[in-house]
Amino acid sequence: MSRLFRTRLDKEFDEETAWFHTSVLEDYRMFEEDIRGTMAHDIMLHEQGIMDKEDLVQILGALQEILDEWKEGKVEIGAEYEDVHEYIEERVIEKIGIEAAGNLHAGRSRNDQVVLDMKMYSRKELLEIAEKTLKLIEALLELADKHIETPMVLYTHGQPAQIGTFAHYLLAYVDQLFRDYNRIKQCYERVNTNPLGNAAIGGSTLRLSKMRVNELLGFDDIQNNSIDATSSRDWAVESASVLSILMGNMSRAMADLVMWSGKEYGYITLADEYSSSSSIMPQKKNPSTLELVRGKSAEVFGALAELFTMEKGVPTGYYQDLQQTKIPLWKAFDTTKASLDIFTGAINTLQVNEEAMLEQTKGSYIYAVQLAERLLDQLTFREAYKVTAQAVSKLEDAGRTLDTLKGAEVEDAALELFDKKINVRDDIGQKICDPKEALEDLRSPGSPHPVEAGAAVEKGRELKERYWKELDFLKIKLQIASDNMKNAIQTHRS
Repeated sequence: MSRLFRTRLDKEFDEETAWFHTSVLEDYRMFEEDIRGTMAHDIMLHEQGIMDKEDLVQILGALQEILDEWKEGKVEIGAEYEDVHEYIEERVIEKIGIEAAGNLHAGRSRNDQVVLDMKMYSRKELLEIAEKTLKLIEALLELADKHIETPMVLYTHGQPAQIGTFAHYLLAYVDQLFRDYNRIKQCYERVNTNPLGNAAIGGSTLRLSKMRVNELLGFDDIQNNSIDATSSRDWAVESASVLSILMGNMSRAMADLVMWSGKEYGYITLADEYSSSSSIMPQKKNPSTLELVRGKSAEVFGALAELFTMEKGVPTGYYQDLQQTKIPLWKAFDTTKASLDIFTGAINTLQVNEEAMLEQTKGSYIYAVQLAERLLDQLTFREAYKVTAQAVSKLEDAGRTLDTLKGAEVEDAALELFDKKINVRDDIGQKICDPKEALEDLRSPGSPHPVEAGAAVEKGRELKERYWKELDFLKIKLQIASDNMKNAIQTHRS
């Protein structure tokens, strides 16, 4: 006997073609979503007068039995089924017969059904990733709070640039991750729209209630156009896109932390549980998990490229190409979640070598810009810039450090370059090269000044708590929908 959806065809796939064609392996993730979506659809069909109550009761009972089998690990789906949708419908028919189960799929196509399942699964994944992002932010904020006054060199072009603090560095990633969180939340809003009730592409002659399905499944809105609902995957591309940005941000942080864990810097020590050793070099302690987060970002970028490529050339309407969009999307979810967990765990167990960070600031020219700015009451900035540049050049030629600079040397440079006589304190080099004083001298908003960093930590904590409440609200809305489903099932089965 041919499979349910191959009634029109005389022959079955051969085994190789069947495995090539089926999507059951990637559909496993959506098994529960498919059951819940079918329950909601059939409850709606009954309430719209399209399905008899007796049939609905039997269908709901069979679906629950299949779901229980799934949860107990008793379900195995072979390549003889094209997808999970066919398997579940056939199992219901096996249990209660085609007369009772015959309207299970009325007014619905696999085209709108698969988008429903994918969206239900994706919104759950996006909420989990948003939650993990907030946990990482929390870890970074707590670490930053401990290092508000820990001086460190800030770099541009791989060269020492200005004085900063480790807290200021960490808070830069807090700001980026907050933007990542907001991108995920906004993406969730576009994902959480209901495509069911649009059939294959042109809708149905049946009077379906999309809003009732929303109530039972927790969608915030409907996709009204039947063509858009069944054949668009831009929401999947967007999901991979926001995850790619998140992974890109984390990858840059990994590059820093891997470098700083080396003996040449020694800024940080990674916990053993996030490190590996060498097969030949007994002394090695490698930051391998961080390297893998950096490397695995390519998996998510690749998933985004796959999704773009799969969607871009498909004519309007459903084509089997779109079946493949699940595979890269699932990979993007998995890799991002694992990477967030690793990053958070590494931060929570990180040892910071404050002395190594402080030592790197000594003998450095990172205070040069502050010297130039101190001269602005007597010179224009560009004049002060050139005077400072000449002073630094001469120090380097003499093998001296900036802290040995004397006021007279600065005065001589101003006189030589601009024929201007200025007054500079004799211990100017020592004065500007004290890390604590240099940090206290910073006045611009958003600088590494300890007061600015402390305020940023507190603001971050407040924002984090607000976002936690937002996430809780979204979860509550889904729980309300789940309760609506339970109540509807209980009402119709009683």
